[in-house]
Amino acid sequence: MRTSLSLLCCFLLLLLSACSAPATATPMVTDSGVTPAPTSPESSTEPTESPAEPPTPAPNRVILLALPGADAGRVTALQETLAELADQEGYSFEKQDSVASVDLDDTITLVAALPPDPAIVNLATANPQVKFLALDIPGVQAEGNVSVIASDGGRPDQQGFIAGYLAAVVTQDWRVGVISDPSTLSGKAARNGFGKGVVFYCGLCRPAYPPFVQYPLFVDLAQDAGDTEQQAAIDTLLANAVKTVYVASGAGSPALFESLAQAGLQIIGHGVPPAQAAGQWVASIELDEVGALRQLWPRLMAGEQALYLQAPLTLTARNPLLFSIGRQRLVEKMMEELLAGYVDTGIDAQTGESR
Repeated sequence: MRTSLSLLCCFLLLLLSACSAPATATPMVTDSGVTPAPTSPESSTEPTESPAEPPTPAPNRVILLALPGADAGRVTALQETLAELADQEGYSFEKQDSVASVDLDDTITLVAALPPDPAIVNLATANPQVKFLALDIPGVQAEGNVSVIASDGGRPDQQGFIAGYLAAVVTQDWRVGVISDPSTLSGKAARNGFGKGVVFYCGLCRPAYPPFVQYPLFVDLAQDAGDTEQQAAIDTLLANAVKTVYVASGAGSPALFESLAQAGLQIIGHGVPPAQAAGQWVASIELDEVGALRQLWPRLMAGEQALYLQAPLTLTARNPLLFSIGRQRLVEKMMEELLAGYVDTGIDAQTGESR
């Protein structure tokens, strides 16, 4: 009996021990006899490609085409102006010295060209998507995708008129004169225009003290005149007490300007004054190519084509010792009215004669 109770107690203890043991997973055996380790789900680590960014479009371009032989001063002035205008539009600017270096693609907004002519008409015909601007290139017409700024001498009568008005403004007692070659149309128009400009300012132009000469004084000088003829012209001016002289375009030379300055005459001319004459140079009367470009630019950017503009007049190389700011404003006001048509030179542009 005691033995039976002992066996029963052992059985119960074994049963309780089996019930309290932790459960274990039954291992999975593969065909190869290797039991794989348990795995947990993981997120995919494969790299994903980000969407490609669209390429940045190339900026529109403005080109100044200046072949070897182009006037360096004009190239510099136009280069600076075009670079400024292009930057305002967000465009890039380039100066090229050969047609081969210009890639005429759709990014080009404008090609401006100076003499010598880079065959701009042929370029325009072959590239109708590009706007071209011819700057004083002889024989090029404003048509199709070609626009033109002309500065081929302008109107000599207007240049002469402004020179005469300026000479009268800066000269005491109106003692002024002009040197020109009246055998040419431009020389005749400049000569007669000068006379009209002087009279427009001073009326009868009667001097207050001797010599009592009828001003303005006209002195003829051929374009191919030698030293003897040039000195004779200067002697005539001095004999008539002329203080300021206008040398019309084509009538002057560095030697003539130097001799005029040495004689004490004040000079009005064109272009850059020679160094030897700078002290007596009042001002130059020029055609304002840069001003014309600025005037035409908004219309070109608006898509207009086949535009034509004659470069307006401007004053350069002003000598402040001979030509004050106040007098400059007076002359510039007259220039504005002349170019606007409010004042007429009284000269027939076809013949150079007074009307």
